[in-house]
Amino acid sequence: MDDAGILRVLAFVHPVWMVTSLVMAILTARLGLEIRRRRMNGKPIGTELRRRHLRFGKRTLWMVGFGFLLGPASMVFLRDRELLGSFHGILGVIILGLFAWTGWSGRALERGNRAARDVHRIAAASSIAVAMFAAVAGFILLP
Repeated sequence: MDDAGILRVLAFVHPVWMVTSLVMAILTARLGLEIRRRRMNGKPIGTELRRRHLRFGKRTLWMVGFGFLLGPASMVFLRDRELLGSFHGILGVIILGLFAWTGWSGRALERGNRAARDVHRIAAASSIAVAMFAAVAGFILLP
């Protein structure tokens, strides 16, 4: 494979990483919704379900953060484009903030702050929704 081919393949690392991160976020949300459903129906949540939700959530946050760094690096070093010079890039900054807000409110829940439930639910749903929108907005940037 020549240098141009390698650069083209490398340009797909960020999109693949972020789609994987989005799938992880959706799986984490499903676990969170199951916790909520059990709580609303008066059923025991169980420590294993809560642990899996926390484990998936923390991994998802790490993946989103690392993927955020991959995006601008890809634009500058692989595509000779402006750093955060696209609508997709602006959405990336917003998404990073929303996922940070989700993590912050999740941490508050983990520490026993029940008042953070609504904030966590809204932040998580917003994070995933805007991430899906950003995925569509990023189609025009694919090599």
